[in-house]
Amino acid sequence: MKNLVLLPILSALYISTASADFKNDLANIYAEGVNSILFFTSEDIISSGYYTFDDSDTTLDTHFLPFTYQFKSDSDFYNFYANGSVGFSKYEEEHIDFGRGVEDTEKMTTYAVKVGGGVRLNILPDTDMMMGAAYIYSKVNGDYKTSQSLDRNNPDDKAIDDILNSNRTHHTYELSTSIGYHPMINAYQPYFRAGIRHFKTNVDSEYATISDTTSLITKLKAGVITPELTKIYDLPLKLEIYASEIFLAGDMDDVVGCDKFFVLGTTFHLASPVEKEWIKEVTLDINMVRGDKFDGFNFGFGLSF
Repeated sequence: MKNLVLLPILSALYISTASADFKNDLANIYAEGVNSILFFTSEDIISSGYYTFDDSDTTLDTHFLPFTYQFKSDSDFYNFYANGSVGFSKYEEEHIDFGRGVEDTEKMTTYAVKVGGGVRLNILPDTDMMMGAAYIYSKVNGDYKTSQSLDRNNPDDKAIDDILNSNRTHHTYELSTSIGYHPMINAYQPYFRAGIRHFKTNVDSEYATISDTTSLITKLKAGVITPELTKIYDLPLKLEIYASEIFLAGDMDDVVGCDKFFVLGTTFHLASPVEKEWIKEVTLDINMVRGDKFDGFNFGFGLSF
């Protein structure tokens, strides 16, 4: 019953069991779905975009600004870095059937801030390892639309109202590690990076029988950055072309309904138009996402410090 769309709390959840079971199932799967949305709003190669799922009644818009700052170091072996993102996403699912005799709509707006950092080690020539951690604060506003008013004297209607019309905050903790190889060949910078990220989100629901959700994400990414191609207002412009394969495990795999998806994209790197030493460049990223259960098109700006 979980492998529906991004947030499978809805279309096929209605079951003829006791109200307590319905309430608990709704709260548990809602919590897992929120954790999945947080992945789409925190992934550094998916900053802003639009997704459609196999069920065409389900869509997700994300609007996020990622950033990275590499601290200077007196050592050639290591340096510290900070990263994060800020923004919001909008999820909508239509034609939800809870057996109430009508088809309803659920809208969710998620506001999130991610702050993290770690250390980068130059373990071999042209090879580095990064280890870090991050904290994601998110606020989810739910809005359940129905043509038949919810009756709070009905236990199932009350559960729907309390859970899907709620405003909740969530706290997510992320651990990550990756290794990358990035030589310089005739002014071109090819690279390959492999990384693993572990998410844990505390569940904020008095109805849920689970206390947290966990997911494991593995990413393989390969690409190349060109030398300067041209200038825009005397600012050097470089082009990056890349491809990624991302593997999902844990609660996120269960909710999204697929264990991997692909990303193909390009990033424009423009030297900072602001005459500040700490701003290195501004990036514009455009990519396409393809998975077994969903497709997406992303675009977004980023900052490199």
